[in-house]
Amino acid sequence: MTTKTPTLLATIATLTLAPLAFAGPNHDHDHGHDHGAKIEITIPDKLSDLWKSIEAEHAKLSAAIEKKDIPAAHDAEQHLQAFLKAIPAKTATLEESARTRIDGQAKNLARAYDSVHHASDDKAWEKAKSALKKAEGSMKLLAAQILKA
Repeated sequence: MTTKTPTLLATIATLTLAPLAFAGPNHDHDHGHDHGAKIEITIPDKLSDLWKSIEAEHAKLSAAIEKKDIPAAHDAEQHLQAFLKAIPAKTATLEESARTRIDGQAKNLARAYDSVHHASDDKAWEKAKSALKKAEGSMKLLAAQILKA
């Protein structure tokens, strides 16, 4: 029995750690969320209304991080990602330089929110708050571009 124990432990360790080896920055491993459940999100028609929705959802995310509420943070972050992905369709009629700036800032903000999401999933609340501050900086830059549009 003692000769099989190291092999069993090595097998268990390999099976446990193998999924982590394939998880990159855009990983798809499960954080314990029900990824099968789709959240219904209504995308506003106008860019200005979409921006108001982003601001409202950001406030929800901020409150969730403050309360250390993982499910609420996850839901808010999913909404924010959907809203940010909708921005390019709302900027299609703008001149190319404005569209490029807005779409680029939206991508930066999406990355910042992704960092908030992962930190909150890991219960790294200080890291989540720091990432949220970065998101707020990106929000200011995006707001300035949207207001010019």
